[in-house]
Order: sequence, then structure tokens, then C-alpha cells
Amino acid sequence: MDIFPYEIWEEIVKHLPAIDLINFCNSSEVFSFLLKDKNVVIKFDLGSCFQIYKVPLYKYISKEIGYMYIKYLNINKLYWLDLDEIRDIVRLLPQLEELRALDTIIGMRDEDVLLYKKLRKLAVSVEADQFTSPREVYRENFTQLKSLCIKFVSKYKADFRRIHYMFFNELRKLDELWIYDADETESQSIRYDYIVCNLRCLKRLVIKSKSNLTLLDYKPFGLLKTFEKRRQNVTMIGYVKFDLPQLITLKRPSLSEIFESRTEKSWSTIRSFLTETPCNFETSTEIDTTKRIKNVEFKELSFYHTRTCNATFTNSTIDILLSKHCRSLKRLCLTFCILQEDIVDEAEKKNVFRHIINNCQHLSDLEIVMCTNLEPMEIESENFKVPCYSSAILGAYEQISNIRNLTNLSLEIPAYCNGTPLKDVFLKCPELQSLKVLSKDPNEDLNSVLYSHLNYAQHLRDFRFENVHIDLDRLFSALNKVTKSKLERVVIKCNYEHSTQLWPLEKLLKRNNDIIFVAIMVSKYNRHQINKLQDLLNVFKDHPAKIYVAKTEITPDDDIIIPEAHKDILYFKSDVSMLHFTDY
Repeated sequence: MDIFPYEIWEEIVKHLPAIDLINFCNSSEVFSFLLKDKNVVIKFDLGSCFQIYKVPLYKYISKEIGYMYIKYLNINKLYWLDLDEIRDIVRLLPQLEELRALDTIIGMRDEDVLLYKKLRKLAVSVEADQFTSPREVYRENFTQLKSLCIKFVSKYKADFRRIHYMFFNELRKLDELWIYDADETESQSIRYDYIVCNLRCLKRLVIKSKSNLTLLDYKPFGLLKTFEKRRQNVTMIGYVKFDLPQLITLKRPSLSEIFESRTEKSWSTIRSFLTETPCNFETSTEIDTTKRIKNVEFKELSFYHTRTCNATFTNSTIDILLSKHCRSLKRLCLTFCILQEDIVDEAEKKNVFRHIINNCQHLSDLEIVMCTNLEPMEIESENFKVPCYSSAILGAYEQISNIRNLTNLSLEIPAYCNGTPLKDVFLKCPELQSLKVLSKDPNEDLNSVLYSHLNYAQHLRDFRFENVHIDLDRLFSALNKVTKSKLERVVIKCNYEHSTQLWPLEKLLKRNNDIIFVAIMVSKYNRHQINKLQDLLNVFKDHPAKIYVAKTEITPDDDIIIPEAHKDILYFKSDVSMLHFTDY
């Protein structure tokens, strides 16, 4: 302890996530005093921290933490916490100003609302039937509220029109509003126009919806749309406040008429192909504010879109990725066609992906997926389509291991790739924490690579593997070979598997008590096989936080059994440049 003065220790630990702070201070009584330090615990972030389930949270905060100093508390996705425990924690914190509790049980019940009186910032998930308080109660308890993130889990149980008049009308000081309509039913739609019309102080509006959204134009209210993404089952739109003159002079979605550089021209070309925003919300807002990308530093870029299999789009994309604007890039999503050198300019043909990696040396998250639009092989057979193919794609996969800061990797493996590049990824990327692998075609060579080399992924926390055929015993045996396993979540999906032994899975769960989520889907299993597998999983479900599921298939209709906190790994879908409400 005498190695550093007190101020140095304080500066070090105040940047740690809460769970790391707790583990560090618990490692020795010498450091326990840091948990009572005002500057260390003023921001207490437990969001998505699954391993905190082992700690009785209220008791720990009240006895071990300097709770009187906490102004910011994040418990997003801690779905197992009891409602009374959450309420007791909120009551305990006298200086609390910001509470983030998305995908937990606390919401907008009468007793919950009374806890929010001092809050400036709030994020909660609610059901519409929770809004039973008189409007005077909302007026009295939300006088300090400046920013609200609200997720409507269901709307069908109440007259939703009442919420517009009784609740939103009383939030007149609100300058930031995030609304997530997670209910797919169309019977009770949210009247965004009414909300915008009455909340005239709004400077930022973010909408995410599973319902069908028509064009929402709020320029007359001074709100300009700077971000939009539309996926198969969700729409995300972001608006920011602009002065009226800026709204009038903005002619392009991203740039002015005159291009100052080749990169600006490439950016405009990309935007002309895409209806949605390639970068994240913050960067997109910066571009629309300045009407140029001259000083922009991209942090996230996603090119997972349709209409990308052509030389014009590909060359513009590569030009962006090789520019100075991507030197700070951390998260990237590419499709196969962007990696094909046969449609790239001659000057850029040699090892395109290697040059991208060299330019983007801060990459931590990488997604490579198959193109969403497959080109016809022959004109006369329009329905027969083949995916992009090129030896350059295999060459690009071999370069992945050169991303030394890689922590999250999602790969769609084509049938002609045997998965060999994953060997080097396990050996040369020691920080790898999340791996998602998808093979839509039978690929036994890929399986063999995982069976024999998965044990080198020593820091793996999240693992998702989907293939037509998987030998479950060999796969779980491979995971058992990790000497100091940090596994927290495992998802396995296949059509069939020929093994009937379950002892490797039993051994894995027995020696890895920190595994909090397991989903095993074998579509060809019969009811007896599923029940046998589920019975084994149930033996190790010793805490409400642990979700262990065996099924033939998990569809959106079955999602009620899966907490929102684990849906990011349950499905193989892009996560780059998306709006994450838990990051609010």
C-alpha cells in the first residue's frame, strides 16, 4: 500500500467497473477503505454485470460501500433483483441523481414514482398498466427530471392514450427523451407527434420500436433526424435540436454540395446507397451539425446493408476505412463483398483487409457476415443465387489474428473456409472475450478446429456456435480444457448431433459456477432428449439469475423465457453502430 500515495490509488480505482472495484478491494483489507471514498463510488456502475448475482446487493451496499456519496447508479439488466430490494437500495442513497434500471422489475408503479423525486436522469422498463397515479403525483415527483429513458414492455393492458395526457404532459422540463416500444402489437400505438408537440424543451429524441413506424418528420419543432436504422423487426431513429437556419441550409444527409476531399465524396456515395446511417448516433449528429466529415473520427462503422455487392460501394467503403478518419475506429462490421479484391481498384488490390487493420489499430470489435443480397449466377435462372466468393475472403480471415486488441468477434464462416484462421485468433488475441461463429452449411473441418483449439481462448466469457452438425460432447470437452475458465454465457445451435453422453456438459457446469446463461438448441431432438438435457441443466440452476434452457428452437414467440439481458447472444445479429438503450 505504501508503494503509491493515497491519491494515486484513488485515481486508479475510480476508473474501474464496479465489479472490478469490488473484487480489487475485497482482495485485501488494505484496500477496503477505497469503497468508502467519495470520488471512487460517486458513480457506481453495475450495468450488465452478471457476476454481481453472488452478492446480496442491498446488504453489501449498505455495509461495505460509502452509499451516502453515490449520485449515479446503474443496475441495467440485473433482472433477478427483487422489487423490494431495488426500492430499498434507491431509498438508501440520499444523493442519488441518476438511476438506470432498464430490464429490471422496478417501473412506474405508484410506490416507484415516489422514489424518483430527486432524480435528474431516469431509465426504467414499464408496462402500461403501471400508470395509475394521478397527474399531480407525476407533476410533484418529476420536477427535477431532465432526461428520461423509458421502455414499454407491453401496452395492451391499458388505455395508452391516458399515458400521453396524464404522464408525458407533466414532463415539461424534459430536454432528453428515449422511448423504446418493445411491444409488437399495433393496437395501442405511441403518439410521438403528441409528445414532441407538448415537450417543447426537447433537445434530443431517440425512438426504438418493434412496431411499424411511418415517416416521422419533426423539423417544424426544430428536431432534425440524424440517425436511422431499420432492421427486420426493429426501427431506430435519433433526433437532435437544431436552429431553424441550420435546418434550411442542410441540403444533403451528411455533406454540403461541394466535396473537399476524395473521402467526403466516398462518404456521400455510401450514403446514396444506404437508407440507414453507417456510423453511430453521436458521430452522425456531429456530421449533420458541421455538414462535413473533415474533423470526424469514426468510432463505429457498419456496412451490413443491402445493395452493397458492387464496385462503386465497395471502393467507397475501402476508401473510408483507409482514411485518417478511421484511425480511432473501435467497432467494425463488414460483408463478404467488401473483402473481395476482384472488384477493388487496382491501387488497392493487394491485401485490402491487412491495410484496413494497419490503419485501424484500435479495433476491438469485428463482425464479418455474408452479403444480404446474393447475385444471380445466370440471368435465365434468377432464383438461383450464390454468395460472394473470392480467395481474398480467406486471406482476410487469416489477417484477423493481427488485431491484437480484439475482444469481440462475430464471424459467419462460408462452407469453403475450414476455420483454420481461428487457431491463430485463439493464440494471438489474448483479450478475446466474446466469440460468435455461424456456419449455415455443414462444416466438419470448422468443428474440428474448435474442438482442438478452443482451450486456448483463456479469457472467453461469451461463446455462441451455430452449425448444421455439432458433436456436443467434444465441444463441451474442449471448453472443459480451459484451465482458468471465465465463461459466463454459452449458446449452441445445430440441427442434429450424434452423441448421447452428457457428462462433459455436467462437468463444465460443475467446475464453472459463474456460467449464468446456457441455451442449447438441437432441432432434430425429440421430446425425450430435450427433457433429459433440461433435467441435467436444472440440477445446476441454483440461483434465479441463472437461465439454462434446452429446446429444439427458440423463436421470438418464446422470448418470454429469455431475459432481455441475454438476447444479444441468443441470436446471431449485428451489434455495431446500433442504438443501445442500456448505454443511455
